[in-house]
Amino acid sequence: MKRTERWAVVAVSRQGVQKALEVKEHIPEKAPDIFTLEKYAAPGTQMIRGKIGEFFKTLMADYDTVLCIMATGIVVRSIAPHLGHKSKDPGVLVMDPDGKYVISLLSGHLGHANENAVYLAKRMDAQPVITTGTDVKGSMAVDVLAEKLSCTIADFTAAKDVTALILDDEPVAVINAENCDTTGLVLPPNLVFSEKQEALSGDYSGCVVVSADDPFIWPPGRPVVQIVPKKFVIGIGCRRNTEAARIEEAVRQVLAALALHPLSVKAFATIGLKADERGIHAACKTFDTELKVVPDDFVKMVQSRFEGSDFVFKTTGLYAVSEPCGYVASGFGKCLLEKQKCGGITLSVWQVVNKE
Repeated sequence: MKRTERWAVVAVSRQGVQKALEVKEHIPEKAPDIFTLEKYAAPGTQMIRGKIGEFFKTLMADYDTVLCIMATGIVVRSIAPHLGHKSKDPGVLVMDPDGKYVISLLSGHLGHANENAVYLAKRMDAQPVITTGTDVKGSMAVDVLAEKLSCTIADFTAAKDVTALILDDEPVAVINAENCDTTGLVLPPNLVFSEKQEALSGDYSGCVVVSADDPFIWPPGRPVVQIVPKKFVIGIGCRRNTEAARIEEAVRQVLAALALHPLSVKAFATIGLKADERGIHAACKTFDTELKVVPDDFVKMVQSRFEGSDFVFKTTGLYAVSEPCGYVASGFGKCLLEKQKCGGITLSVWQVVNKE
């Protein structure tokens, strides 16, 4: 289940607090938390603790969208020390205390700041301010295309190079090697779906390749970026307190055996007994994926399909972990790799069933 988007609103003046409360009334579905200085505290607000710069560090870690009702300069200085990467930073918006403008300041695409600026401006009868080149021009950046196809960018430097070509109206091929659903997707005229051979021999300045392959091989000479669909589930079981490094290395080995990109993992799946394993949680973070905990009752319904173990039963009350968890979490998908034993770690790999 997708986590609900979390909004925070920060105001550092009395007028700003009133505007923040007004914003909350106009976007009740977002249920934003409002933060302000102690001297401007009002019902429905929370106090900023400590220095505002350090407070922003917490906000940026805890919230998906941060709306700042204050001068842009204050916001820039406050968030600058805490910026990480465009793939991880939250969307940051700035609104003036009069509510005339909503500026998309940070993470316009991946952090949804652009679309949220437009959304909020409509609700508040304000003017959205969007400065990203592809949006201003009505084109499409590689990161937007990746998100629309439910993919992850393998190389952000390459993505920047190809986006520059798109912005310059250069012809760029899109090779949908994974047959991702493109229903309703409208591309700018210079971004064209193509087969691989056509892209290689055609008059294209660059290329976007949708592929879960690793290593990804492409002839040199023209900018190319790989975007990776998350389409595989790894069923996992392990001994208590197994080190993260060992789990991560085992995962890399099974992915390499299948020639799958590390970013293609949609989820790790395990049982409730292993839901708090730090090593598994660390691996989820390393591979930029989620953890799905499969209820024991679901495992019991399908475990007869797989080889069981009396030892596992004594430990967990179930005869198998990795394979039934991967099978259920993938939507009863296709097994690409049966259970592999890796020194106290068991892994299996499953292709997610596309139910759309």
